[in-house]
Amino acid sequence: MNWEDCIRNNKVKEVGRNPDMAKSLFTLAKRRMESINRRKDDEFPQLLLEDYYEVIKELLTALLALRGYKSYSHECLISFLEKHYEGLLPYSEIHLINELRMLRSDILYRGRDIAEDYLVRNIESIDMIIERLTYKVEKELE
Repeated sequence: MNWEDCIRNNKVKEVGRNPDMAKSLFTLAKRRMESINRRKDDEFPQLLLEDYYEVIKELLTALLALRGYKSYSHECLISFLEKHYEGLLPYSEIHLINELRMLRSDILYRGRDIAEDYLVRNIESIDMIIERLTYKVEKELE
């Protein structure tokens, strides 16, 4: 779903800039990363994947709050990134965020397992996504 469809279908609403909410979400994302870093060798990779996705979702939601939007769709968070932050992440990383979104949904609602090596194969890109989004949120909070 593209950004215009998100707005047209009421999956996103303009609510006014909310820097306080953005700061709270940013703090939560940093705390979640601290938690992840303490248990990176967790024997349950699907739980780590959920947390990595949550960090990305919280950072994207913070960016939306700074721009005055609220999203009711995880797909629209990704569309927002593509529309308003073109070039921040390469297409392959945006695709990975969408893959994480779908995997997280399957884990939460269907109890899906993921391949033991999924995070090992993707951790470098996931860390890069989080690093770039963190930097962007920090800059926009200044």
